[in-house]
Amino acid sequence: MKLEIRYEKQDFYASISGVDVRKLSNPEFINIKNIVETYGVVSIDSQYIDDNDQINFSERFGELEISIGTQTKAPDYQVNNAIRPEISRISNVDLNNKMLPNDDKKIIFDRGNNYWHTDSSFKENPSKISILSAREVPEAGGGTDFIDARYALETWDNKPRKYSIEDLKNCICEHSIVYSRNNNTGDIFDDKFKQDMPFVKQRLIRIHPYTKKSAFYAGSHCSHIIGWDIEESRSLIKEINDWIVESGEVAEHKWKTGELVLWDNRRVLHRGTGYDESKYRRIMHRTTVAGDMPSYKE
Repeated sequence: MKLEIRYEKQDFYASISGVDVRKLSNPEFINIKNIVETYGVVSIDSQYIDDNDQINFSERFGELEISIGTQTKAPDYQVNNAIRPEISRISNVDLNNKMLPNDDKKIIFDRGNNYWHTDSSFKENPSKISILSAREVPEAGGGTDFIDARYALETWDNKPRKYSIEDLKNCICEHSIVYSRNNNTGDIFDDKFKQDMPFVKQRLIRIHPYTKKSAFYAGSHCSHIIGWDIEESRSLIKEINDWIVESGEVAEHKWKTGELVLWDNRRVLHRGTGYDESKYRRIMHRTTVAGDMPSYKE
């Protein structure tokens, strides 16, 4: 196995080659898990896997989340339960291999991924690790950017701030996908979905269980800080999200078919870069390792 670290100053973003995730021994898997938890993002080339392979590999990290219904169960999109519930299909191609129209609800929902976020922070038990498999990639665009929220926290107090890390270390926020999608794609959910996906509480600063280092936990799903004036807290969250992007180097990942990228949602933010949905096809399958408990209880 060959390992390369892209941003050594931040201990951020590793690339691995020379492995087959379908055939890892226990020591090899533990090594990869440690690399993901050390560097936040890991890309692995040449992994031509199917959904069962991806789920089998992903389950070695822990229990997997079930995809929320908007991504794989929209009307006329799922065919004979062809997509397993552990798979989030992020695509403009339906299961009959036809491109979806630009105004399809799923296309609009997926556009929300083009804003900086951490996966499933809107769930009571936020996710640990996301694993994204490139099944088909567009000729232009359709990349994924990553940024290191730990480095942002470590450098926060380097500039004059109204609030220091000491002031913020015990803050609890509320997160919501309804809130974030309202901001970036409009009011796309029905009343039942909104009732089923209420605001949840998460820490603003989390300590990673493996590295024991802290990182901001914010992104577009983060609405406000509990107990604060809502406008004051949203102004601070915007300042934090802006600093996460400004403080370190953005890893701009240009996908190749067959690549597998894993990232630690407890440390990094990510976003899609967009592409011409009417011209190019894009098929990405994601599995997501579920968290153990709400972050505010950690």
